[in-house]
Amino acid sequence: MRQKLHHIIFIVIAALLMTGCTGKGSQSLSDIPDDIVQTHGDSIALAARFTGDFNHFLAVTDSLADAGELSQIRADGLRGVAYFQMGQIDKCLECLRSAIADETPPAADFWEYIHAGTNLVIILNSQRNYDSAMRTALRLIDLLKQTDSPRSAEELQTLYLCLGDTQLMLKRSDDAVESYNEAYQCVLHTRNNSTSRPLAASIETVENIAASQINHHLEAGIWVDRMDSLLAVYEAQPKAIDKEVKTFRALVLLHRAQVCQMQGKEAEAARYYEQYKPTDYGSSIEGQINGCDYLVEARRYAEAADNYTQLDRFIKEWGYEYDLETIGNNLLPKLRSNYHAGRRDSALHVAMQIAEVYDSALVQQKQRDAAEMATIYDVQGKERQIAAHRAGKRLFTAISIAVAILALLILAFAVYVFRQWRATKEKNRILANQIAEAVEYREKLREQKKMQAATDSTAGAGLSISDFTTLTDEQLFLCLRDLIESERLFLQPDFGRQTLIDRTGLSKDRIGAAFAQGSDSNSLPAYVRELRLDYAIRLMNDQPDIAVEQVSQASGFTSADTFTRNFRAKYGMTPTAYKQTKA
Repeated sequence: MRQKLHHIIFIVIAALLMTGCTGKGSQSLSDIPDDIVQTHGDSIALAARFTGDFNHFLAVTDSLADAGELSQIRADGLRGVAYFQMGQIDKCLECLRSAIADETPPAADFWEYIHAGTNLVIILNSQRNYDSAMRTALRLIDLLKQTDSPRSAEELQTLYLCLGDTQLMLKRSDDAVESYNEAYQCVLHTRNNSTSRPLAASIETVENIAASQINHHLEAGIWVDRMDSLLAVYEAQPKAIDKEVKTFRALVLLHRAQVCQMQGKEAEAARYYEQYKPTDYGSSIEGQINGCDYLVEARRYAEAADNYTQLDRFIKEWGYEYDLETIGNNLLPKLRSNYHAGRRDSALHVAMQIAEVYDSALVQQKQRDAAEMATIYDVQGKERQIAAHRAGKRLFTAISIAVAILALLILAFAVYVFRQWRATKEKNRILANQIAEAVEYREKLREQKKMQAATDSTAGAGLSISDFTTLTDEQLFLCLRDLIESERLFLQPDFGRQTLIDRTGLSKDRIGAAFAQGSDSNSLPAYVRELRLDYAIRLMNDQPDIAVEQVSQASGFTSADTFTRNFRAKYGMTPTAYKQTKA
């Protein structure tokens, strides 16, 4: 009866508020906390996320939301992360849009709201849905400008960076320059802390702006200077990461070479590039590919062609696809480099590769364009509905203010009584259920692995290389999985499909089909990456004092940068940050 009364009160108050709210909304932004406040539900969800099982993470998030331990905004933001990690981008976008559906989020969830919105802008940009990305970024920027929190500058620099990138892609260069300058002002006002992570992130922001300016042949010298100045400050910090400093320093040299080349200072550009090449980053695969833009501009086609021999490996390690943008940014320069270097056979091979991937890339682009237009029409329709709704509510503005104040007081009291009663009952249940669920989940997982290992051992007994031809794709995957895991082949940095071809005599297509049908990861590189990351997690759990570089080498990654990039993509944080949570 008491719970029913609370529901009645809530419905009445909600109705009053719906008729009484004005255009900008009644929520005040003055009570926003200075930083993210982690709740008990957040801690449970975060623990589920670190298991690496994102279906489990999604189930825990839903359970916590149903029990009232997570607000709708927090739950939708976490669901978006889960779906992104599972490769379900449409569902990811749906959840992130739901998280920021309200124009005025509750103060307690403000930073989770902004974080979900920023993730949405980044993904929309990556999907080339520039119109929706720009609308969302501008709305979040407007909201952040109404707050006085010192955290606002940190969030604004990312949003202004995304906004500038979007404007560049839409050929609005002047607007992009203005957005980038706003991002830099936010960089200057971003507070640093003892970890120096905010400062490192600011350097990355400025580096991204410099790279965007260079790629669009705009003035970038001032951005390289700004990056250099911030880097000097970062180097002086007691917790500056040496590997990161060296990478940033190498990028400064590369960007200076590109800027000088654009300005016609070819000799000076060449000197900067010669300093860049022997650096750790410059000699890495990523560094060689990034250096190709300068080499092509400098007409050093033979060197560019040499570097581009690593392109397929680079695309595979980064998890890219050969879409229209990748073809334009990488394959066409590779074709031009080989052609001008006199390597006609290589140029012909690249041309055939472009022909093979062009059709599928074009289809993907058309699908993205169609989705973007649908989103535009949807947004415009909603905006018209909102405008009409606001026009009707203005008639009741005077009385609605008084009603809203009274309603908020009643709502605050009702929510307090209701949550106190519910929290006492539900917290104990949630804790017990989550502990039991976690124990049961781990136990079942161990038992399943034991049973699967026994089954695989029986099914695969006595098989020779020729026997593989009689197996289904699912059976072949189990055999290959057993080979990879039992002999720990995934810990070899150069392990790949060719290793399995050499070991089994199977064809490239046969191995690819086995992993596409039998593995949840859909491809051999993705499957191996999962094994390496799982191994790295166990290694850091067992040896909390081990260095990230040692974890990277032991886990089979080609470099600490590659390890960090893949780790952050899966878990949403760097290995260093994860190690700190274990300290």
